[in-house]
Amino acid sequence: MSLKTGLQPGTIIYTGVKNKYESVEIEEFIYNKESIYNNVNIYKENINLRLNFEMNNWINIIGIHDIELIKKIGEKFSIDNLILEDVVNNGQRPKIEIRDNLIFIVLKLITSDENNEFKYEQISLILLDNVLIIFQESKTPIFNTIKNRILKDIGRLRKRGIGYLAYGILDRIIDEYFVILEELNNRCDKLEELVLLSSDKREFEEILALKKDILKLKKVIIPLKEFMVILKSNEIKEYLTEDVDIYLEDLNDHINVAFENIESLFLKGNELIQLYHTTISTGMNEIMKVLTMISTVFIPLSFLVGLYGMNFEVIPELKWEYGYFILLGLMFTIICGIGYFFKKKKWW
Repeated sequence: MSLKTGLQPGTIIYTGVKNKYESVEIEEFIYNKESIYNNVNIYKENINLRLNFEMNNWINIIGIHDIELIKKIGEKFSIDNLILEDVVNNGQRPKIEIRDNLIFIVLKLITSDENNEFKYEQISLILLDNVLIIFQESKTPIFNTIKNRILKDIGRLRKRGIGYLAYGILDRIIDEYFVILEELNNRCDKLEELVLLSSDKREFEEILALKKDILKLKKVIIPLKEFMVILKSNEIKEYLTEDVDIYLEDLNDHINVAFENIESLFLKGNELIQLYHTTISTGMNEIMKVLTMISTVFIPLSFLVGLYGMNFEVIPELKWEYGYFILLGLMFTIICGIGYFFKKKKWW
């Protein structure tokens, strides 16, 4: 049963694994094209933020299980409880909400470990005037490249506003989808080769596991079509500014490609199941074919054996001196004749 069942709307309760992280880390970037301030601290009781609303402020919070911290962030930036409730509910569907004073975005970050198992983590973004707050469930190196570009003043990040940073974060998350899509596609191709070589229960279990992974990823990617429609609307241009329109178009292209790839993978998964069943059926047909051929060969032989095994006192052939050898020759001739017939019909 869900932890939120029966609770009133706006109840802030973490739905993930509690006490998973020893501490909550708050990293702060305050920057513009001239200067940069970066600080990392472990949250205990007080939020020590060095905000400067004349510059860009990126607050990265790692660990969302601490409800008291989430409430304090809400009070400090006037974020209502309905949004905070979604921040700590790690089962949220990817979405974007526009409020009077902020934009709230939820996406799923998907990464692959050394065992090729996928980890789904919720990333929440709250975009206010010159402030971007990001909530992560755990510490991940995925944003390290963006942090390095800010610290070392590489590229456009330091020269542009907070909307461009939000775009960079979204683009980095969606880029990771293509890594997962490629891994799933490689698994599809490998399984197809294995099924064609030999179809057993293990391959079928791997196909079902692959199908499950594809469906889970599809649930993440499908909502992004609606997500981009809202993200490109005029209502949020005051937050993102019009100079990021071209980058949002690029982001939209990436989402469309990801959408097409997941649809293609979904079809390949279905075709893989059909291929498995077809291969199994073909193997069974081959077995039945061999058994039928064996039965066909032995039917006339069984007839002859049964004929001369009858308990009649008068069977003329039983008195022949060479009757036994003649019967063996007849049986051999029948076998050769049936074999020739099968070969001519290309059944064998």
